[in-house]
Amino acid sequence: MAVRLGMRFDGFDDVRETIEVAEAAEKAGADSIWMAEHLGYREAAVSCMGFLMKTKRAMVLPTAVMPYLWHPTPTAMQFATMAELAPGRVGIAVSVGNLLNLRESGIAKPEKPVRVIREYVEALRGLWAGETMQQEGAVWTLDGARLAFTPKEKIPIFVASTGPQILRLAGRIADGVLFSGGLSLNFTRECAALANEGVETAGRDPADVRKAGFVYFACSEDGTSAIEANRRKIAFLFRNPAQAANVQSVDMQIDHQAIMDKVRDRDLDGASELIPPEAVQQFTVAGTPDECRAGLQAYIDAGVDEPVIEVSGTADEKRLALEVIREFTSS
Repeated sequence: MAVRLGMRFDGFDDVRETIEVAEAAEKAGADSIWMAEHLGYREAAVSCMGFLMKTKRAMVLPTAVMPYLWHPTPTAMQFATMAELAPGRVGIAVSVGNLLNLRESGIAKPEKPVRVIREYVEALRGLWAGETMQQEGAVWTLDGARLAFTPKEKIPIFVASTGPQILRLAGRIADGVLFSGGLSLNFTRECAALANEGVETAGRDPADVRKAGFVYFACSEDGTSAIEANRRKIAFLFRNPAQAANVQSVDMQIDHQAIMDKVRDRDLDGASELIPPEAVQQFTVAGTPDECRAGLQAYIDAGVDEPVIEVSGTADEKRLALEVIREFTSS
């Protein structure tokens, strides 16, 4: 049976190349295109506007928008503008954000994260509905804010998190939940169960809350180069102290603190060397095409409704990855 499958980009590559790959991914059958908002790299919403102009069918989702840095009014304006260009093809993922990035931006400690995410979702939905908003939020105040134009079709809101409280909140109020890339299968199952608790608490239909998951994905004929590529991705992900529970979910010695120290010092190569090669297939899908097919199916079985993968590497490696996409979206 065909599955819904998304494509993700991390903002590390030239935007022109990224748009070309996004167009190819849609032709291969990708249903959604997600652009990561890593501070200091290519901007997600601007990139997604480029995706919309080159694609015809796929939904685009900048992710993850951080309420501590993006005020809800300009954010609502930005996404409503995108939705005006491509009605029904724009979504958003919101998240507390990476603690290192927040600290570099002057947010030493994100206060009241569950409340802030809830208020952000309420503010965006109200503004997109054309309401005049009055909201005394934990981080911002809306005193009569209103959009002069509104989206013709709903903009679905995903909440991205691996924290128990926010995962439960996502199950209660969001249109979908997004799991971070680089999660072990064990931790993915735990996150899915927490989101389902929120769904049950709110008395919602589980089908109304889609569980998407970033899956770090690399494919090569011999599998070796793919595994090495994903070592760097894991190291970059593990820069976040919030990944502690994920790191501990596998039976393997990984020096999380040392990895965070290396990334903080901008030594990604050094951080990558601290990732044991055998850890790569614990936290990602990497290897030969057959290994990648099996690995992707394992994440689906763990509770991910919509795996969201990345196509990267050489031209041949990108071709192999697109072939895997075609198989999963057409079977």
